[in-house]
Amino acid sequence: MVSLNWENKSKSKSLADGFKNIKKISKKDENLLINADNLEALKSLSYEYKSSVDVIYIDPPYNTKNHKFLYDDKFKTHALWLDFIYPRLILACGLLSEDGVIFISIDDNELAHLKLLCDEIFGDENFISQFIWQKKNKPSFMHKKVARMSEYILCYAKDIEKVPMLSVENSKPDKKYPLNFKNNPKKELLFKAGHVEFNLADGLIKASDMSTKTIECSLLDDVEIKNGKNIADFRMYGSWRYTQEYLDELLSDGAKLSVWGVPFRVNLVKNKIKSKMMSNFLTKATCHMPTYEDANSQMIELFGFEAFTKAKPVGLIKTLIKSVTYNKKDALVLDFFGGSGTTADAVMELNKEDDGNRKFILIQSSEKIDKKYESFKRGYKTVYEIMSKRVSLIARKLKVNFTERKL
Repeated sequence: MVSLNWENKSKSKSLADGFKNIKKISKKDENLLINADNLEALKSLSYEYKSSVDVIYIDPPYNTKNHKFLYDDKFKTHALWLDFIYPRLILACGLLSEDGVIFISIDDNELAHLKLLCDEIFGDENFISQFIWQKKNKPSFMHKKVARMSEYILCYAKDIEKVPMLSVENSKPDKKYPLNFKNNPKKELLFKAGHVEFNLADGLIKASDMSTKTIECSLLDDVEIKNGKNIADFRMYGSWRYTQEYLDELLSDGAKLSVWGVPFRVNLVKNKIKSKMMSNFLTKATCHMPTYEDANSQMIELFGFEAFTKAKPVGLIKTLIKSVTYNKKDALVLDFFGGSGTTADAVMELNKEDDGNRKFILIQSSEKIDKKYESFKRGYKTVYEIMSKRVSLIARKLKVNFTERKL
C-alpha cells in the first residue's frame, strides 16, 4: 500500500494517545451535544463508546484559505492540515462499530492527501466510494481554469465485509413471469386452494392439455373458479422454474400466482421489495439532491437570517445516514465537526420519516465568530451557540430530547 509521509507525522499520531486526565463521557439514552475541542472529546468518548458508533459524518475544514467561513479554514501548509486531521481520524476509527461507516466531506484542496490517509487508517480494502455531490445550482467562475460545481464525500467501512449494501430506495415489486421453464425436467406441481388469482369469469376449467408451440404443459385436474380464485387444489404437469418446496416458500413470503386466459400458464409475481444500490452521483438530476443554496434557505427559514455560511443541506446528510441505517433504525450517529448542527437535524428528520430511533452525538468547540458576521451582530458569539440553537429549534418542533455537555 502507498503511504503518506510528512515531517511531523509521528508527533501528530501521538496526539491520539495520552488519555490521562480525560473526562469520561458515559453512555446515555439521550442525544448529546458536546461543547469541547473535538480531539479531547473523541478521547473522552473512547472509554465507553469504543466500537459503538454506526455512522460517522464529518465536514472538516477544507484548507481553502476562504475568509467567508465562520470557522477557521486556513492552514499554511498541507502538512499542518494533516497534523490536524490525522489523530482525529485515528480516534474516529476506534469508535466505529464493526459494521460502521464513515463519510468525510472534502474538496479538491486536500482530497488526494485525505484519500491516502484514510487508506492507511481504515485500510484501502475498506474503501467504499468517493461520492460526488453537486454543491451548486449554477457553475462558479471564481476559479481560474474551470467552473467548479462539485465536492466529494469519501466513504470507508470499518470492515467492508460486514457493511450492508448502501441504499436509499427500494425497487418496485417484480413483474409477473411464467412459472414454466422449458429447459428443466418435467414434473408435477401442486397449486393449493385459493392460491391462484384467475382474471377470468367464475366457472369450471376442465383438465386438458395446456401446451403451446413453445411450452408443453398439462392441467391434470378440473379447476373450479369462484370469486376469482381456485376453490380446490389442482395439479399441473410440465417443466417448471422452481421446485414445489421453493414455490411454497415464495408464496408464504408474499408472492402471488395469477392466470390470465385459457389455455393458461401460471405466472408468478414476487411481492418482496428489495433495496436498490445507491449511486455515487449525488446531484439534482440523479436524485434531486439539495445544494448549498438550499442549505442557505434552510438556515434563513430557521433563524430569520443566514446564521451559518456553507452549511451542508439536511437532505444530503439524511441521504448518507439512511444509506447505512435503513435496516438499523436505532443506529448511533457521530459528527465531531458539528458546525451548524446539520447532522443532528438530519437524524431527527429521518427518524420522523421512517419511525426510527437513531441517536446523535455532535461535537463543536466554542470557536469565536468574527464581529463582521451577521451572526455575531445577532448575539451569537461562538459556533457552538449556533449549533445549540439550531438543534433546540428542531428538537422542540419534533419533540426530541437531547443533552448538552461541556468538557
